Amino acid sequence: MPHVCNPGRADVLCARAFLCTLLTAVCLQGQTFEVASIKPSDPKALGQRVGYQPGTRFTADNCMLSTIIQMVYGLRDFQIVDAPKWISDWTYRYDIQAKAATPQTSEQLKLMARALLAERFALKVHKETREMPVFLLVPAKKGLKLNVTEENARGIEFVEEGVIRGRASIDDFIRAISRSLDRPVLDRTGFSGSFDFRLEWAPANPKPEDARASLFVAVQEQLGLKLEPQKAPVEVLVIDHAEQPSGN
Repeated sequence: MPHVCNPGRADVLCARAFLCTLLTAVCLQGQTFEVASIKPSDPKALGQRVGYQPGTRFTADNCMLSTIIQMVYGLRDFQIVDAPKWISDWTYRYDIQAKAATPQTSEQLKLMARALLAERFALKVHKETREMPVFLLVPAKKGLKLNVTEENARGIEFVEEGVIRGRASIDDFIRAISRSLDRPVLDRTGFSGSFDFRLEWAPANPKPEDARASLFVAVQEQLGLKLEPQKAPVEVLVIDHAEQPSGN
């Protein structure tokens, strides 16, 4: 039976409810790509690439679903939990080409990509906070050795394996070194500015002639920072359901 609004204030509330429903429908419609193709990757293909092209496109080349999820939700692999094994199996890789009808911001494209995964992979997720092993980034005993700068422009260059340099905030720096660590890094430095740096360390599987220190020692000796292992609450994405796509 349809709902009938009563006169007076109830009419105003009904009108507001209708407007909210209409706006929600418009927003959801705007989060759909005009054209989207998902296909199995060439088994001989190497490397994985995923990202947004300015304005209208979201693409993934030769990617496992876990890699795509990390990109569209802004997470690292250890933050994806309770997932079926196939989403991180190199056997199951996909090429995605998705195009929006009109130019979108990167944040809008991210939301549209999430909606696409929900539609084509039947992906259902929810976020939780779980206690897990982390590294706390803290000042070393002898204090910070950061080359503080007042310049606003920031950027980090990955020169080669085990060498990064640039101008960064602590958050930028954490994102850079996290690529070489197996757990989240939480900022406990108390430092809020920008600094110039060059950091060199031995990679995980160094060559016999590589005499550089480990990342942990390098961070302490070169920048006056320390990575302390601890346990702490971390936001994770729980995979409730996922299916392999049937086709386009």
